[in-house]
Amino acid sequence: MNAVLVLIAFAVFAVLMYVRVLPALIAVPAMGLTMALAAGVHPASLGPIITTGVIALAPVYAAVVFGALLGRVTLDTGIARAMVNVAAEYGGEKPLWMALGLCAVVALLFTSLNGLGAIIMVGSVALPIMMTTGVPRPIAATLFLMSFALGFIFNAANWTFYTTYFGIGEPQLFRYALVLAAIDAVALVAYASISFARYRGYAQWAVRAKTDERQGVPAIAMITPLLPLALYYGFHLDAVPAFLIAAIYGAVVARPKDAIKTLVAAGIRGVEDVAPALLLFMGIGILSTATKQPQFVAALQPLIGDWLRNPIAYVAVFGLASPLTLYRGPLNPFGVGIAVFTVLASSHVLIAVVLVAAVMAVVQVQNVCDPTNTANVWVANFTGVQIETLTKRTLPFQVGVAVAATLAVVLFSNALFGTQAFASVLPVARAAVAELPGLYAPPSASGRIGVEDDGTAFGHAATNAAVVALNAGGTGVSAQAARGDANATDCTGKPFAAYADVLTSTFQLIEGTDLDVGIRLEDCGGWVVNEWHDHRVLASPSVDDAAQLAREGVARLLDWSHAQPARSQALFGQGLALVAGDPPTYLYALFKTVDGEMRVYARAGGPAYAAGLRSGDIVDTVDGKYWWEYGTYQTQQRAYDGKPHEFGIRRGNATVDVRLGEPLVKGSS
Repeated sequence: MNAVLVLIAFAVFAVLMYVRVLPALIAVPAMGLTMALAAGVHPASLGPIITTGVIALAPVYAAVVFGALLGRVTLDTGIARAMVNVAAEYGGEKPLWMALGLCAVVALLFTSLNGLGAIIMVGSVALPIMMTTGVPRPIAATLFLMSFALGFIFNAANWTFYTTYFGIGEPQLFRYALVLAAIDAVALVAYASISFARYRGYAQWAVRAKTDERQGVPAIAMITPLLPLALYYGFHLDAVPAFLIAAIYGAVVARPKDAIKTLVAAGIRGVEDVAPALLLFMGIGILSTATKQPQFVAALQPLIGDWLRNPIAYVAVFGLASPLTLYRGPLNPFGVGIAVFTVLASSHVLIAVVLVAAVMAVVQVQNVCDPTNTANVWVANFTGVQIETLTKRTLPFQVGVAVAATLAVVLFSNALFGTQAFASVLPVARAAVAELPGLYAPPSASGRIGVEDDGTAFGHAATNAAVVALNAGGTGVSAQAARGDANATDCTGKPFAAYADVLTSTFQLIEGTDLDVGIRLEDCGGWVVNEWHDHRVLASPSVDDAAQLAREGVARLLDWSHAQPARSQALFGQGLALVAGDPPTYLYALFKTVDGEMRVYARAGGPAYAAGLRSGDIVDTVDGKYWWEYGTYQTQQRAYDGKPHEFGIRRGNATVDVRLGEPLVKGSS
């Protein structure tokens, strides 16, 4: 019942935003609070939700404000105008090449600029230049919007929102951003080429390009918009200091005598430029905090299925259906869609970085095509083009960008993000041999078991005795001494279907020396099936004593084999001790080490291994929360609940997100 009420509340506010009865500034926080009440959150909790939500995105507010400061410095000092004029000067008599040159400059500027004020200032310079040099008005307007969206892919303030809100690291997105920008650039050039080829009426608009009558800008000031990129991506400086350093540099170099005055004025006007965005981010923070309440997550969990993990569904929803971003629709992250993406993030349906990739893909449609954008409204009014025309001309190209971007995620997620994004679906869609090639031992290994010693004299004697005892056990198993770690590689090409590790230890007692010989039975991927230990206290243990204890251990192994015929046959025949009736398993375990870290043991070739987990990985987060927030025991138990958890892990110097796919069950491959 609560889920139905939540959906009704969502639909009501979505419609109010869609028909523009309520602005997103009011509708988004109101939606969050109303849905929280519908989910069963106590009214007394609304106050803390508001308080926490308002400051939840504080890093984003700071980045937006300081980005606006830089934007105003770039505009007020004439740096932006000078860059546009340079592009126009080199464009000459060729409208197409001149337009593409201006697009490159506009894209570069909006890697740092933000807000409607920046759109107006840059557009007031770039658009008249294009239209007075032979670029038709509809083409000039649409190219300006497309180049703005291209540059905005790398906007540091925007990235701060992604990393803060969805809890991912900037390096995780960089390669994908480059791919998305390349796709966007191809679409822009294709649109420009096709549009110029089809358009024959190059009537120039009766607007003169404005000239800058103020003092010229030094050439070295032109790098001002590039500084935040270099500092943020190259030196991994936070967005706020990157913007601040660039703003100070631009003011000092371009207007050295008025640098302080320029910075103060830019700070004040910059805050005015982004005030609506700041209020919207506060509303988004309230919505995010509301949807993270336990009652909210519990209410919506039954509605969140695994269907979106299907790669076809991913491309269909975030690619083909990306026009749903228009009119503040259900995929618009700056409107109704923020609630959708928040629910998807809290339910961990998709790996966080893959969800952000979807957001970035649909934003390419929203930034260029949405008629409700204030930027689109201003550009349409300034150029004298109907706003619907802008949408119709650009929508096919931007939808193509979204489709291509989501296809890139599906096809190249390992290369882009270091993890298999859709491991939960691919085992169903593809043959088992292709998806889990190292799950089973090869036919040549059937009936063979490798016996490994621990490198000690006792271990060597015990291993030799165990090999003889296994070969004489009457089970048809052929044993042979082996070396190496069975868990180091999957079962592809393994010479044995199973392994028996012989482990020996001694320690002193008053009565004598305790000699312990253990036999640990493992499958071909190093997963422990069972373990037996035999020990004896002796005055002076010998290698013969170790051999005798090993024979006793083998006898217990053979007893287990007779008592578990189906499991032992599966183990010695195929290399995996899985039988009908076993619960679904991912074949991994979590364990806490003496250094306080939570680590992974993953069966080589198993489902967790295929998803990207490796033995020795250090676990930081489970389903978006630090593992210690659950507690040690609760975290370790998640390895056995058969659910597709998401892990944030450290492997050497790399940080990787891993999302489990489908668990292994008897009869599946």
